[in-house]
Amino acid sequence: MLPVVSPVLLPFTTAHFVLSIDGLASVNFSKCSGLSGEVSVEEYPEGGENRFTHRFPGRASFPNLVLTQGAGPLQELWDWFAEFYVTGLVAPRDGTIVLMSTVEGALTPVRVWAFTRGWPVKLTGPDLDAQASAAAVEAIEIAHHGLVLKKVI
Repeated sequence: MLPVVSPVLLPFTTAHFVLSIDGLASVNFSKCSGLSGEVSVEEYPEGGENRFTHRFPGRASFPNLVLTQGAGPLQELWDWFAEFYVTGLVAPRDGTIVLMSTVEGALTPVRVWAFTRGWPVKLTGPDLDAQASAAAVEAIEIAHHGLVLKKVI
């Protein structure tokens, strides 16, 4: 008897991201990293049990999100970053990162990651070099309190 073969599902291309943050305009990005999470492992050696150590889940942690884009005319992310050094406070905001991919000839959302209570911890402007003809690229790094993969509607 032959094994049952599932239909071939092609992976999505990762060429286009949209960052949406509560209260700010959506911004297109071309690179994103930090879409991951990790649960630490706590080990507990039980007295008299020498064959193994008990292992329990600890705390979850998430790396900072780092998004890179070509520098454009929007300044809202810089203003959000500037809140801290102007007022000493920064308002944490919820947001989403939407992976856009071509499905049946149209650019549509295929994955949505949502983060909670994020704030900008680093903003990098473009390297300026009059002798290079490269695109001006800037990046934002966002710390947050958690990341979930949402169902695309």
